[in-house]
Amino acid sequence: MTGRVEGVGTFTVGASTVRIVTDCAGDISALVQAEEQVVRRLVERGAWPHETVTLFALDSLAPLVGQLKAMGRLMDDDLVSLPHRPMVVLYDPRHATECFVFVNRQIMIAEQLWGDPLAAEGLLAHEHAHPLSEAPVTAAARTLKVEAAGPAALAPLAARLGETLSSGATTELLANAFCLAHGFGDALRHVNRITLRRAARNLAQRPELEQRVAAAVAAGTLPPDQVPVLLRLADAQIALPFALEVVPFVRAGLAAHAAELESLLTAELLSRMAPEVAGIYHDLKGPFAALRPEWGTVPLSAWVDDILSRLSAFLSQSGAPLTLSLVPADPPHVEGNLP
Repeated sequence: MTGRVEGVGTFTVGASTVRIVTDCAGDISALVQAEEQVVRRLVERGAWPHETVTLFALDSLAPLVGQLKAMGRLMDDDLVSLPHRPMVVLYDPRHATECFVFVNRQIMIAEQLWGDPLAAEGLLAHEHAHPLSEAPVTAAARTLKVEAAGPAALAPLAARLGETLSSGATTELLANAFCLAHGFGDALRHVNRITLRRAARNLAQRPELEQRVAAAVAAGTLPPDQVPVLLRLADAQIALPFALEVVPFVRAGLAAHAAELESLLTAELLSRMAPEVAGIYHDLKGPFAALRPEWGTVPLSAWVDDILSRLSAFLSQSGAPLTLSLVPADPPHVEGNLP
């Protein structure tokens, strides 16, 4: 990492020690207070196995990419996405004694999360929930990989969407459920509101996307029959992951929270997209609610296959066919996890 990086102190909660490291010139006390609040609540509830935690509040996570790649700690896809994430947790699922949380100040500011204590609480609770909600199903998910068959320009985007909403959905669903079970419902709802409204504002860029697509068709680099599928993929990437946020509220019995978020999702996003997007959103809620933490590879594979079948039908409605399928994942070359 470049720039000034220094420890600014530690605090203890019970038998756990949290170390704070930063290169940010500004005040990070609100972030530290949110971390202490999250840790304290989980310790009090007997849901905290860590002995040590290191919280890195960094101006940017981009300098970490080279270091983590050299250390072999992350897969290439994780490394690409790292600089664009507001907060991530790194941990070894085999050892629960420690974890490392990285906060990206630049992205937090861009996403209107920096300086918001409730948002910090929700994000920190969610990141800490990943190692704390490890289960047989999350281990099984790491053995699976999604592939897409179809036009070369669309297949990688479709595979990424399929993985987000199937094998990759396991960690998100369990982490959200963990947060809600331990009293972070208001904070998580607050983060979801911010994220939903930002996604709605980003829809203003849709005409620009359509212009670029039209230019690609005119230049002969994109066949016309692939245009509807590409635009449907773009909408699906924005809207469908919110089902992973809404369903845990329903399962936790927080119906009012779920209804509020879904109402905002419908008004701000789904109503501005093709009706089929809302249809697949509601279609996926049933499988998401059915996920069980104790599942191994066989039931999880059947669950993933069902979701991929639904997504394949949804994506292929627009023209060029896309088929999502499940294959064994490459053997992991890392120790640790970045959900």
